[in-house]
Amino acid sequence: MSAQVWVALCELADLPSGGARGFDPEGQGRDTLFVVRRGDALWAYRNDCPHWPGSPMAWRKDAYLDAHGTHIACHSHGARFDIETGLCIAGPCAGQSLDPLELYVDEAGTVLVEITK
Repeated sequence: MSAQVWVALCELADLPSGGARGFDPEGQGRDTLFVVRRGDALWAYRNDCPHWPGSPMAWRKDAYLDAHGTHIACHSHGARFDIETGLCIAGPCAGQSLDPLELYVDEAGTVLVEITK
């Protein structure tokens, strides 16, 4: 039976404001999710392009944003996604969305993500 559990990713201070970072909380040997930070706001998504399921978004470690840092980008397919909603606004999967994940920052500043185990 699967259950939802909270898994610690990092400290909030380890996430660059205006940047993104990938994580492998389930030990799959690749980043299966990523977190984008804008000031105190955080968004997490599965590292999986809706245009080609199973395809990672970044072209190199932690490269989830476009050159301007204004959108999430799938560097394999050229799609661009709204950071706050995960909605594809340009590219081959326009109108589709990234799979969002719940985040929580505890009192000590640890960022946790809810995953199914």
